[in-house]
Amino acid sequence: MVMLVAMLGMVPMAFMNGFVAFLFWGYTTVLTPVHYLYGFMVGVRFNFIFAAIGLGLLFLGKTGQKEEKPKLTFTYWLIVAFFLHASLSTAFALRPNPMLAIRYEDLVKGFAFILAIPFFVKDRVGIHALLAMLALGLGLHGVVEGLKFIVSGGAHRVNGIGRSSLTDNNLFAVGMILVLPIMLYFFNTLSNQKAKLAALMGAFLTILTIIATNSRGGFLALAVLGGWYFIGSRRKGVALVALLAAVTMVFMLAPDSWFTRISSIETATEDMSFMNRVAAWKVNAALGWANPVFGGGFSGAQIGWIWETYKNMPSFISLDMTPYSRLVAHSIYFQVLGDLGFVGLFLFLALLSSAYFNRKAIIYKIKKNKRSDLVWARDMADAMFLALLGYMVGGAGVSLAYYEVVYILICLMGVLNTVVDAQIAKPQSDKLA
Repeated sequence: MVMLVAMLGMVPMAFMNGFVAFLFWGYTTVLTPVHYLYGFMVGVRFNFIFAAIGLGLLFLGKTGQKEEKPKLTFTYWLIVAFFLHASLSTAFALRPNPMLAIRYEDLVKGFAFILAIPFFVKDRVGIHALLAMLALGLGLHGVVEGLKFIVSGGAHRVNGIGRSSLTDNNLFAVGMILVLPIMLYFFNTLSNQKAKLAALMGAFLTILTIIATNSRGGFLALAVLGGWYFIGSRRKGVALVALLAAVTMVFMLAPDSWFTRISSIETATEDMSFMNRVAAWKVNAALGWANPVFGGGFSGAQIGWIWETYKNMPSFISLDMTPYSRLVAHSIYFQVLGDLGFVGLFLFLALLSSAYFNRKAIIYKIKKNKRSDLVWARDMADAMFLALLGYMVGGAGVSLAYYEVVYILICLMGVLNTVVDAQIAKPQSDKLA
């Protein structure tokens, strides 16, 4: 009932301001409200409603933001190029493939929001609001599942969110890895003590949720986040205390089954689950090798006849394929290679790399111009890059290459770079509050 009232209350609010409609559009994308609704409300497409309102108000010029033209960065045009290439790949894909149209429709829905970002988000407040939307929407799942883990005494197992991109435990773990640095960003930057405490508790519960997924990839990504958080932190004492607290929490709360699962990383080549992944990588590599420009199309390796055709074709992975049947790609990198070819993989890696270069440029500009008033921009860039770094590590073992949140963060990094440029162009006395 609470979710029903909230969803119905958001609709009239969306008509009042284009930016609000845009935030609700993104919120319902990452929240997957159908997961919490019942009865006739399950069929209501809130995401489509908010998208229509937001785009309609954008067309009417009522975005609620500055009237200046959007700054379309190099990163933005990379996103456009990736989307266009994916569209061409769909047109030239191997057929028959009954999953092709479904996957492409999902891509179009996600990228419609992503490509609209620069038209709605033009300043610090806009980026901050979009990050808050991600923390409240995607982070809600981490909070709910973390509470279940505590109440169950560590027995609760997370199996993912139905009717979303995060449908199993491994995918869900990577989704939580993406939102965790955003929660920590709010904990470090918010001035309101109650809000800081809420962000800290959200991060704490999200870590528990990652443990509850029993995902080895999630554990590796979490370890990388912890190491980078300490190395890149400007407050290393606080970061060290936080890391020690997190490690202590894991040892106190994680069940024995979790330690058994994580310790199996050392014997991965003897694990059938891991070898299934290698088999999937081989077929996707063969697909990309044979179709280097456009690949085989979305989810090609999951189609029986495509798997059988390509499983023994040459690739840079050697494996006896006799025991294996069709599987998902089990890697964002091999997924893109098989789906979109080497050209698509190049664009995908370029997008991920752009986050690093945007972060580096932001830090360099702030340091070069001695703009201590722009430290917030460095903290924001660090948080988004850290989220993407965790995704790059955890994504090596899951099929989550087209998840909207990834491209939202990549696009926001480009927008943040332009915001920093605009602030540096002003005298420091005119700094943004």
